[in-house]
Amino acid sequence: METGNRQRLHHWDFSRALYLVLGIPFHAAVIYSLSHEWSVASPEKSQLLTWLADFLHSFRMPGFFLLAGLFSMMLLDRQGAWPWLKSRLTRLGLPLLFATLLIVPFQISVQQVALVIKGTVPAADLPGMIAAQLSHFGEPWIAHLWFLWVLIAYCVGLAMLQVLSRGTLRARLEGFVAWVGDNRILSLAAFAAICELVARAQEIVVAASPYYGNALINYNLYVVYFGFGALVYSSRKLNDLLLRPGSVAALTGVALVIFAQVPHADLIEHTLKVMAAILGALLIVGYISNLAHRHFNRPDARVRKLVDASFTIYLFHHPVIYVLATLFLLVDLPPVLEFAIIAISAGLISYAIHLAVSRSAIAMLMFNGARRKKAQASAPAYANAAQLRAIPTERSYPLRG
Repeated sequence: METGNRQRLHHWDFSRALYLVLGIPFHAAVIYSLSHEWSVASPEKSQLLTWLADFLHSFRMPGFFLLAGLFSMMLLDRQGAWPWLKSRLTRLGLPLLFATLLIVPFQISVQQVALVIKGTVPAADLPGMIAAQLSHFGEPWIAHLWFLWVLIAYCVGLAMLQVLSRGTLRARLEGFVAWVGDNRILSLAAFAAICELVARAQEIVVAASPYYGNALINYNLYVVYFGFGALVYSSRKLNDLLLRPGSVAALTGVALVIFAQVPHADLIEHTLKVMAAILGALLIVGYISNLAHRHFNRPDARVRKLVDASFTIYLFHHPVIYVLATLFLLVDLPPVLEFAIIAISAGLISYAIHLAVSRSAIAMLMFNGARRKKAQASAPAYANAAQLRAIPTERSYPLRG
């Protein structure tokens, strides 16, 4: 679709929506994970679903943050730092505020009910437990909304870099990519050294606080992908490179992320795991980008509906899965069958909620951060033709994706 000299980036739209919607099978699988203890966890575990959760987690949020960085840099380059940041704070801040006030308390209550059903705590203590959780700020108050907190922080940082560079951030990023291309050996050595520092910092931080330390490291790790997305927008060569991976590269990425999940024995192995996780995620995301560019780089009403619904679906699928997981504590079915029922039901229910939300301009502003516009002006992902030269036609708690 074209409007004047602006062109819709359909393939990036599709990819971003896909990563958000993949939160449904991810969270449904984590219920039965052997290596992660989710908020509403089933006593029945599944190795197959553990692998599925680990695999989805290895590339889903890296892909989302990469595209968030790409779109952020594109709009920042067009609008300027402060107008763009103001729009981002509205677009992200309003859903964060209202979801925290209206969705999270419901989730916290369901989580306590699940503990009673599992027999972890007596039913008589339920009201007091709910009151205690609601009156004390902690991880349950962040839940699946963590990505909004992190994304807002990244956007603030990007705007500050634009101001400090006096509006030349894009040119500087393009120059950095060119320098890396001219100094590949030095760049690879620097990448390895940074990964070693990250591995060492992770061991120190996690040793100090295993629960929150893992969260701190993993949440801040996504700045790598957000920054890479900004580089992809700024450099046509890097954009072409991201769209290049085929099936062999994708299989290599899968092998790398599997290796990254193997327990390490020392700092060297840990460093290699950090490098493998990043490179593997980028290869898988590149392959998905390649497929999206080949098959979804054109107007499609079905894809448009998915794109429009994806953000609301992400906000509401989480409490829906909480309820479904709690209900399945009362029955005894094979974990894979329960997973399938929960994932499909959560997708349908969340989409139904989106349809209800989309009927109200106020609800859309509350849970989508967007004002309803006319159909031809509703799409946010347009770029000036001149700007498009760079873009051709939880082992533990941190799994809160």
